[in-house]
Amino acid sequence: MKSFTLIYYIVPQDNDDVEIPNAFGIGKPVDQVTLKDVKSSFPLQGEYIFRFRYKTSHNTVWLDLPTDTSQIPLFNNRILIKATRISWETQNNQSQSASVSQQLNNLAPQHIQNQTVNQQAFAQFQQPQPTQQQPQQQQQSSQNQNLIDF
Repeated sequence: MKSFTLIYYIVPQDNDDVEIPNAFGIGKPVDQVTLKDVKSSFPLQGEYIFRFRYKTSHNTVWLDLPTDTSQIPLFNNRILIKATRISWETQNNQSQSASVSQQLNNLAPQHIQNQTVNQQAFAQFQQPQPTQQQPQQQQQSSQNQNLIDF
Protein backbone atom coordinates (compact mmCIF):
# COMPACT_ATOMS: atom_id res chain seq x y z
CA MET A 1 0.00 0.00 0.00
CA LYS A 2 1.34 3.40 -1.02
CA SER A 3 1.69 6.09 1.65
CA PHE A 4 -0.14 9.39 1.42
CA THR A 5 0.62 12.63 3.26
CA LEU A 6 -1.85 15.46 3.63
CA ILE A 7 -0.13 18.86 3.51
CA TYR A 8 -1.86 21.90 4.97
CA TYR A 9 -1.18 25.41 3.72
CA ILE A 10 -2.25 29.02 3.92
CA VAL A 11 -1.67 31.91 1.51
CA PRO A 12 -1.49 35.19 3.47
CA GLN A 13 -2.37 37.33 0.41
CA ASP A 14 -5.65 35.42 0.13
CA ASN A 15 -6.50 36.17 3.78
CA ASP A 16 -6.32 32.47 4.69
CA ASP A 17 -6.67 31.66 8.37
CA VAL A 18 -4.01 29.43 9.97
CA GLU A 19 -6.78 27.84 12.04
CA ILE A 20 -8.64 26.79 8.83
CA PRO A 21 -5.90 25.87 6.32
CA ASN A 22 -6.23 24.52 2.78
CA ALA A 23 -4.81 21.08 1.97
CA PHE A 24 -3.36 18.92 -0.80
CA GLY A 25 -1.84 15.45 -0.86
CA ILE A 26 1.49 13.91 -1.80
CA GLY A 27 1.95 10.20 -2.37
CA LYS A 28 4.87 9.77 0.07
CA PRO A 29 5.25 9.04 3.76
CA VAL A 30 5.40 12.21 5.89
CA ASP A 31 9.05 11.60 6.83
CA GLN A 32 10.14 11.48 3.15
CA VAL A 33 8.48 14.66 1.87
CA THR A 34 10.99 17.29 0.68
CA LEU A 35 10.72 20.93 -0.37
CA LYS A 36 11.06 19.80 -3.98
CA ASP A 37 7.98 17.57 -3.55
CA VAL A 38 6.00 20.50 -2.15
CA LYS A 39 7.05 22.82 -5.00
CA SER A 40 6.18 20.30 -7.70
CA SER A 41 2.81 19.30 -6.15
CA PHE A 42 1.59 22.68 -4.91
CA PRO A 43 -1.93 23.11 -6.37
CA LEU A 44 -1.92 26.88 -7.04
CA GLN A 45 -0.47 28.54 -10.12
CA GLY A 46 2.29 31.04 -9.55
CA GLU A 47 5.61 31.44 -7.83
CA TYR A 48 5.74 31.12 -4.03
CA ILE A 49 8.08 31.24 -1.06
CA PHE A 50 7.33 28.29 1.23
CA ARG A 51 7.80 28.58 4.99
CA PHE A 52 7.06 25.72 7.35
CA ARG A 53 5.52 25.98 10.80
CA TYR A 54 7.92 24.60 13.38
CA LYS A 55 7.88 24.44 17.15
CA THR A 56 11.15 24.92 19.02
CA SER A 57 11.44 24.32 22.74
CA HIS A 58 10.17 27.86 23.50
CA ASN A 59 8.69 29.31 20.32
CA THR A 60 6.58 28.56 17.28
CA VAL A 61 8.22 29.91 14.10
CA TRP A 62 7.95 29.84 10.31
CA LEU A 63 11.07 28.08 9.04
CA ASP A 64 12.73 28.63 5.65
CA LEU A 65 14.45 25.53 4.26
CA PRO A 66 17.91 25.89 2.70
CA THR A 67 17.61 23.43 -0.23
CA ASP A 68 15.02 21.61 -2.30
CA THR A 69 16.23 18.30 -0.84
CA SER A 70 15.57 19.42 2.75
CA GLN A 71 13.13 17.27 4.69
CA ILE A 72 9.99 19.09 5.79
CA PRO A 73 9.68 19.75 9.56
CA LEU A 74 6.49 18.71 11.32
CA PHE A 75 4.23 20.85 13.48
CA ASN A 76 1.93 18.86 15.80
CA ASN A 77 2.63 15.75 13.65
CA ARG A 78 1.60 17.39 10.37
CA ILE A 79 3.09 19.65 7.70
CA LEU A 80 1.82 23.24 7.77
CA ILE A 81 3.01 25.69 5.09
CA LYS A 82 2.75 29.44 4.72
CA ALA A 83 2.96 30.01 0.94
CA THR A 84 3.77 33.65 0.20
CA ARG A 85 2.90 34.50 -3.40
CA ILE A 86 5.64 36.26 -5.35
CA SER A 87 3.93 36.20 -8.73
CA TRP A 88 0.79 34.84 -10.36
CA GLU A 89 2.94 33.51 -13.20
CA THR A 90 4.84 30.25 -13.08
CA GLN A 91 8.47 30.06 -14.16
CA ASN A 92 7.33 28.48 -17.44
CA ASN A 93 5.12 31.51 -18.11
CA GLN A 94 8.04 33.78 -17.23
CA SER A 95 10.25 32.06 -19.81
CA GLN A 96 7.47 32.56 -22.38
CA SER A 97 7.31 36.23 -21.35
CA ALA A 98 11.08 36.46 -21.77
CA SER A 99 10.74 34.98 -25.27
CA VAL A 100 8.11 37.57 -26.21
CA SER A 101 10.31 40.28 -24.72
CA GLN A 102 13.25 39.09 -26.83
CA GLN A 103 11.08 39.16 -29.97
CA LEU A 104 10.04 42.74 -29.18
CA ASN A 105 13.69 43.70 -28.67
CA ASN A 106 14.51 42.24 -32.08
CA LEU A 107 11.79 44.41 -33.65
CA ALA A 108 13.02 47.59 -31.92
CA PRO A 109 15.68 48.57 -34.53
CA GLN A 110 13.10 48.25 -37.32
CA HIS A 111 10.63 50.30 -35.27
CA ILE A 112 13.23 53.03 -34.80
CA GLN A 113 13.99 53.01 -38.52
CA ASN A 114 10.26 53.24 -39.34
CA GLN A 115 9.88 56.06 -36.83
CA THR A 116 12.74 57.99 -38.50
CA VAL A 117 11.15 57.55 -41.93
CA ASN A 118 7.80 58.72 -40.53
CA GLN A 119 9.41 61.77 -38.95
CA GLN A 120 11.09 62.66 -42.25
CA ALA A 121 7.81 62.31 -44.12
CA PHE A 122 6.03 64.44 -41.53
CA ALA A 123 8.76 67.10 -41.72
CA GLN A 124 8.24 67.30 -45.45
CA PHE A 125 4.66 68.45 -44.86
CA GLN A 126 5.72 70.94 -42.21
CA GLN A 127 8.02 72.92 -44.52
CA PRO A 128 6.35 75.53 -46.70
CA GLN A 129 6.17 74.28 -50.24
CA PRO A 130 7.05 76.68 -53.06
CA THR A 131 3.90 77.57 -54.92
CA GLN A 132 3.11 79.24 -58.17
CA GLN A 133 1.59 82.11 -56.24
CA GLN A 134 5.00 83.43 -55.22
CA PRO A 135 5.92 84.66 -58.74
CA GLN A 136 2.46 86.19 -59.06
CA GLN A 137 2.90 87.92 -55.70
CA GLN A 138 6.26 89.26 -56.84
CA GLN A 139 4.73 90.48 -60.13
CA GLN A 140 1.83 92.11 -58.29
CA SER A 141 4.11 93.86 -55.84
CA SER A 142 6.24 95.20 -58.71
CA GLN A 143 3.08 96.49 -60.41
CA ASN A 144 2.07 98.17 -57.14
CA GLN A 145 5.52 99.71 -56.98
CA ASN A 146 5.03 101.07 -60.51
CA LEU A 147 1.73 102.63 -59.51
CA ILE A 148 3.34 104.37 -56.59
CA ASP A 149 6.12 105.69 -58.78
CA PHE A 150 3.58 107.03 -61.25
